[in-house]
Amino acid sequence: MRRCRAQAPVWAHERPMGSRREEGLLHQPSLLDQDAALPDTEDAAQPPAALLEGLLLEEPKQPPGAGQGPLFYIGGTNGAAIISSYCKNKGWRRTQDSRCKDYKLKWCEVKCRDSYCSFREGEQLLFQLPNNRLLTTKIGLLCALREYSRVESKVNTQARETQGRRGLEPEGCTGQGTQTWTLTTLPAALSQHWGHLPEQNKRGRTLKMEEFFPETYRLDNRDEREAFFTLFDETQMWICKPTASNQGKGIFLLRSQEEVAALQAKTQSTEDDPSYRRMPFRAPQARVVQRYIQNPLLLEGKKFDVRSYLVIACATPYMVFFAHGYARLTLNLYDPHSCDLSGHLTNQFMQKKSPLYVLLKEDTVWSMDHLNRYINDNFRKVKGLPRDWVFTTFTKRMQQIMAQCFLAVKSKLECKLGYFDLIGCDFLIDENFKVWLLEMNSNPALHTNCQVLKEVIPGLVVETLDLALETFQKSLRCQKMLPLLSQRRLVLLHSGEADLWRRLGGSRSSPCPQPPPPPRAADRPGARRPAPPRGPGGAHGRPSSPGRRPRPPDPGPGGARSGEPERPRAGGRNPAPEPSPGTGTAGEARKGASPRGS
Repeated sequence: MRRCRAQAPVWAHERPMGSRREEGLLHQPSLLDQDAALPDTEDAAQPPAALLEGLLLEEPKQPPGAGQGPLFYIGGTNGAAIISSYCKNKGWRRTQDSRCKDYKLKWCEVKCRDSYCSFREGEQLLFQLPNNRLLTTKIGLLCALREYSRVESKVNTQARETQGRRGLEPEGCTGQGTQTWTLTTLPAALSQHWGHLPEQNKRGRTLKMEEFFPETYRLDNRDEREAFFTLFDETQMWICKPTASNQGKGIFLLRSQEEVAALQAKTQSTEDDPSYRRMPFRAPQARVVQRYIQNPLLLEGKKFDVRSYLVIACATPYMVFFAHGYARLTLNLYDPHSCDLSGHLTNQFMQKKSPLYVLLKEDTVWSMDHLNRYINDNFRKVKGLPRDWVFTTFTKRMQQIMAQCFLAVKSKLECKLGYFDLIGCDFLIDENFKVWLLEMNSNPALHTNCQVLKEVIPGLVVETLDLALETFQKSLRCQKMLPLLSQRRLVLLHSGEADLWRRLGGSRSSPCPQPPPPPRAADRPGARRPAPPRGPGGAHGRPSSPGRRPRPPDPGPGGARSGEPERPRAGGRNPAPEPSPGTGTAGEARKGASPRGS
């Protein structure tokens, strides 16, 4: 069996990723910047920048001649200048032809079916997973979290019953009704059905949905709609949102019985309209109603939320990261009784409607350092918070929530080698310092019209592209994903390479799985087959099927490598082997692989 040496595309051998030249253009820290915000111990000692080229460039660097570099396409203006500068610094050429199928990178604001139909796995990079709506629409996220909560509850119930029959106390019991369950306590059938649940439990107790997600009801579901209309009373404020809109479009508040009655009548008339039944695609966008957080924490009397990022750098295997963003403030002081939505919605699109925005726009965006200093100075002693609460407790809670949301949809996402994504996640902190996830957004705003955004956005985009390229190349070459030399400020939330490798029947030290050999002449239809070998005692053994790949062992729940002697490295960064595309083209090599990542 030959050791895998898959041929990476020519464009993968150009300039090293994250080079100082391109980072200098975009005001980025170098790979050796020791002041970068790294996860606790995970990035303790990254190799020098020179090793990045040595790892990724196995062949002599041959920069393409003028006008001969690979093509990239950018659809829309969101972040276009940053992405274009990044690609051109690598010698790539921009095409304006949206129908071009020979691109090496395609970054579009709006997803198009043709882009995914013509996508060549293992040869191209394509921004946005095709069904990221499972996370980035209000209904998609709501349904995913509900199902995750339901199955997790069923798993824990089964585990408690199993422990009760054994007469054992569940691991993680605190004596106060809070229990966590490890891999060994989970029934095998449920582990196979929802294998990623134990992964969350290994890191800590799985959060209950109501602990971080406001109470929400779907208006396109009759039972949920009626339940909301029944429970509504004027002592609580609710907010109504379209499932897939952004920038505050289509949002309104519900405070009175009259407003709710009008919504009820409109929703019912839409449902009864026969034209929408015949052509449902013309029906208005589905909506949700969500309980409004009426006691938000205020900064200088203004409402704010925090935009953070979930980066899916690779989908085969999954490599998922957390990135810090910034705080978004309203221009006006918070008044819960105000009818002006710009005092309730913090995004820049809403704030730009104010005539004061041009003069005060720098006040509408705070860096995470600024937010941390303000909370240290104004709330640490009063509320008894730990020092640097923003970078300790708050950051860990955001990471925990984002990881749980990803795990809730991991098995359903469409994934191919070359897909990557950048998702904006909006969090709100209430006056009791409880953290709420409001929503997740595809194609988050990448504009840099404020100084803080100029410091955050270019670095985020560059590191996302660097990681997408490095993980892409490593997956092609069957190299260990970790450590990632282009990882600077992003924090690893989930590595799925162990899951994918085990499903393909590989091991850490063995070469990449090879495709099955062609059938022998004796195995062709109509050919005479030799008698099967005799087993012990003279009995005929069961004939094996030539050319059939041995079934790999089932991966442990959540990607756990149960039964393997190796232990994870310190700091939680657990290198594991990736699958190999084998010989031939990358697309051919992966035909026998599972279409799911990890």
